[in-house]
Amino acid sequence: MATTSTPSQELVIGTRNSKLALVQAERVSQDLARVNPEFKFPWRTVSVSGDVDKTSPFLKFGGPSDAAKNIWTEEMEAKLKAGELDLLVHCLKDMPTKLPSGCVLGAIVHRQDPSDAFVVKESLRDKYTDLTELPAGSVIGTSSTRRKALLAYKFPHLVVQECRGNLDTRLRKLDDPEGPFTAIIVATAGLVRIDMAHRITKRLSPSDFPYAVGQGALGIEIRDDDPRTLSMIQPIEDGLVRKICLAERSLLRTLQGGCSSPVAVYCTPETLESAASPRLRLEGMIIHPHGTKQVSAASSAHVGGDEDAEGLGAEVARLLEENGGRDLLSEIVKLYQEEPQ
Repeated sequence: MATTSTPSQELVIGTRNSKLALVQAERVSQDLARVNPEFKFPWRTVSVSGDVDKTSPFLKFGGPSDAAKNIWTEEMEAKLKAGELDLLVHCLKDMPTKLPSGCVLGAIVHRQDPSDAFVVKESLRDKYTDLTELPAGSVIGTSSTRRKALLAYKFPHLVVQECRGNLDTRLRKLDDPEGPFTAIIVATAGLVRIDMAHRITKRLSPSDFPYAVGQGALGIEIRDDDPRTLSMIQPIEDGLVRKICLAERSLLRTLQGGCSSPVAVYCTPETLESAASPRLRLEGMIIHPHGTKQVSAASSAHVGGDEDAEGLGAEVARLLEENGGRDLLSEIVKLYQEEPQ
């Protein structure tokens, strides 16, 4: 008797429509298909407000709260909750630390180098190899308020200008002979993922130039009432990466610092003697947007699970607040309210 094969079932991935986002969705799709061979994982692109408005500085989108990050996620989350999509793939740094009702962070995967990359204009690559070599008045492009604040704090002689768009767009703006930029600062992971690592002039050391919470990692968001999808995505998660990123996100959530707040982190394993309970060191920093001051704090802890990771993040946030971060965040909120939009 002839047998008929069961047609493959599908779970649809939602993603932004950019080269980087599609590369990320493709990798997640392939990994999920490898561990769930009876399923297919096609993706569907969604236009989000952060991609539509490519000119406004992120300061426009609010003060130190997660609301600023919704410009990258809310349209996709609406389709997820409506059942049009089954899971979402985000750059973790773009995800709010408090997700909307009905949505959960199911897995954290594929953390590339979380550092920032210093990228010099193509015509100047033989002239400058480090931020410290740039002459006063050199124009650095970035859209990140964290990067702007760090540049203002560490390199006050440089001029920082808004530079938005996908990575290809920012590189074109950088290399334009008539353009103003000497260099741009972008995430190392993005350039690596789109096979543009050769454009990196220098990877900035996180000990000197701490990175954004979750930078370099991918977050998979699902509905909170979908245990089947959760069980299918968990096998591709990296347990250590999850612990590190949950600690970073807890710090940000406790401070209520969102996409437009200059909050930076650096989290590393101090010891891996126990894979189930590594000892992590988390450093956090809040920087005034004008680079006039900063507050730092750090702590270490053995992290055996999600609660331990989130406890470490909350502890560093508490230390930051006690070290002057509470007053600095209040000052930042006031600044956002007074800045012309």
